[in-house]
Amino acid sequence: MSSTLLEAPVSSSTSWLDNILLRICVSLQLTPTQHAMAEEHYLAVSKWLGRDESALARFRPNIFPQGSLRIQTTVRPWFREEFDLDLVLWLALGAADPVAVLNLVEAELLKNGTYRPMVERMNRCIRLNFAGQFHMDILPARPDLSLGGDFLLVPDRNLHDWKESNPKGYATWFETRSVLRAVMEKAATVEPLPRPQGAESKTALQLVVQLLKRWRYIRFMKTPDLAPISIVLTTLAGQHYAGEAEAFDALRNIVSRINRSIPASGRLQVCNPAHPEEDLSERWDKEPAAYRAFVDTMRELESDLVAVERPETIATAKKRLENLFGDIVERAVREQTIEVEKARDERKLGVTRSGLITTIAGAGTVPVKPHTFYGS
Repeated sequence: MSSTLLEAPVSSSTSWLDNILLRICVSLQLTPTQHAMAEEHYLAVSKWLGRDESALARFRPNIFPQGSLRIQTTVRPWFREEFDLDLVLWLALGAADPVAVLNLVEAELLKNGTYRPMVERMNRCIRLNFAGQFHMDILPARPDLSLGGDFLLVPDRNLHDWKESNPKGYATWFETRSVLRAVMEKAATVEPLPRPQGAESKTALQLVVQLLKRWRYIRFMKTPDLAPISIVLTTLAGQHYAGEAEAFDALRNIVSRINRSIPASGRLQVCNPAHPEEDLSERWDKEPAAYRAFVDTMRELESDLVAVERPETIATAKKRLENLFGDIVERAVREQTIEVEKARDERKLGVTRSGLITTIAGAGTVPVKPHTFYGS
């Protein structure tokens, strides 16, 4: 990338930032190979747990994905990081011992020679570690008969009790906040993973969640134990999203609103919007240092975004974005610069009425003159 281009001023519009952030999210997507691999293992594990010979078969297991893969906010793993594949193992159980249910699922996985060395006992789930790829968290659940619908109870080994949850309700809430009109899958023995969604077709809220996850990884790379958990960031983003159309506006405003919602005393409580009895942030009660780190870094992030919005040059913006999102910014800026310069030279570069740089000329666009960079 030439120094002349890096030294060029940027326009007062944030559209160039939206273009860069979108390119960052494209880089964060799971590759088709990674998604196919996850789906293959997901279906294989589901088939094993639901087979006729399984000790779980009499409980009519229904297996479905939850978390980031379901709501399309998963980010590609970097370095030694692995991504999560979370699934719920619904069982037609009434009152039952929660630890016994976890042990039953674990025992069934240990019967499989392939899965036996991968099994790891967790507090609320059984984890399968597909080394160097991802880990699959299998969460047993039983219907919450007192509430009905999609409300569930999930086991807690430490508490030796059942805890409230509603993963399907959460996904529906997030899709609604994203202004998505997704149709939930009908109940089945195994529900498929959602088809991969390109970054270009995602809502601003989905992009913001992916960006926050990437920021969390970069910011807490040296202190991962203090990092806020994914579902807390996702929930806060959804709660404070106000329908912004573009990624940068949404990110900046969401972070600002989160900071304004932090109480002066006590701690911020983040509950499942689909089940307010489920406190997603309960970890902070036992780990006050993690809560303090969350508060401090969110305020820091707000200041950083203010600085990013009004840089003096492209180089300044690039450096500030790299501090937030790491080395993937280099590629995003390079690709954007090459595309803009090529379109400008071919007189195919335009600016929409909203200020968005586009290489598709049409109604509502104003051509950018060849000597102009980013409309400056």
